[in-house]
Amino acid sequence: MVELNPQVQELLDQANQGFDTPINIKVDEDTKSGVLRNDNGDTEVTRDGVGTITISDSTNVDYTLSHELWHLLLQEMNYPTTGTAVHTANKSFDDQMRAIAGALESAVIHSLVISWQMDNNIVTPEVLTQVRKGIEEDTPVETDVKDDGEVLTRIFNLLDGLVLLGGPESDLVSAWYTKYPVALDIATKLFQVIQDTDIQDARGYRAAIVKLFNKFNEVMVAFDIALDFAGFIVVTPVLSTRQLRLSLNQIYQLQDIGYTSNKPHTIAYDAKGIQDGQTAFVLQLAKNQTSPEFFQKLYARPLRDVLDEYEIGFYERKPETK
Repeated sequence: MVELNPQVQELLDQANQGFDTPINIKVDEDTKSGVLRNDNGDTEVTRDGVGTITISDSTNVDYTLSHELWHLLLQEMNYPTTGTAVHTANKSFDDQMRAIAGALESAVIHSLVISWQMDNNIVTPEVLTQVRKGIEEDTPVETDVKDDGEVLTRIFNLLDGLVLLGGPESDLVSAWYTKYPVALDIATKLFQVIQDTDIQDARGYRAAIVKLFNKFNEVMVAFDIALDFAGFIVVTPVLSTRQLRLSLNQIYQLQDIGYTSNKPHTIAYDAKGIQDGQTAFVLQLAKNQTSPEFFQKLYARPLRDVLDEYEIGFYERKPETK
């Protein structure tokens, strides 16, 4: 295997702590395109808990490997993620909802990744040029057609580019104002949401994802796009020890909003945060459980008890030590 930057090796050692056996690292040293893309690497974890990171393009192994390791570490730290527990009759719609939510989540993840990479001297002028090349090769230049089927591709590619290349004021993206004026304007507004949110802890990280959902709907009005992120997408909760002791109804409201539960023979009830209105988890309940008396008792129970009973994952914020 290629020799790793010491900081990347430390990151690998840290990630290995979450596995019974060391993560397998496979590098195709013969493939070097000179272009850096997110898909230059791929991570797989089997059901048995065996992790493998495959780097199919070794243009810059330290950059690509550290990117993959950060994704793994966030999972190991139980950071919030997006997902679904419901579906509609339109699989294409469901897939698109998950893809859009995932793209917005990735922008937040990559903000953390690039910050670490810059702090640890992984990012060089050459790396930035190679990143820009990959984004531009994958992003069709805008046309006079309002919706040519590439609008979302442009927006999410450019959002990622702004995150990785230093924002809309960077000289590296100056040509984008001519190539992608509409998409860049939208991507810049989304990028600003991340910039304005402190994402250095799990609570801020989750908040940034939810804010991006709201901003996306706001900026996509011109394309007649308004998506029900709040009801369809789950963003796993971040809760303090104090909140976990409170009753369920002090933090969440349960709603049956009409989507079909992924668990057969159950009704899906979204648990929407009272403060942000975003679904944090879904209770999949049998019809005979949905009486007013049942919900009255459920609402009165401590939140931690409910989460434990229904095996709902969450991130617990520990009290700050002085």
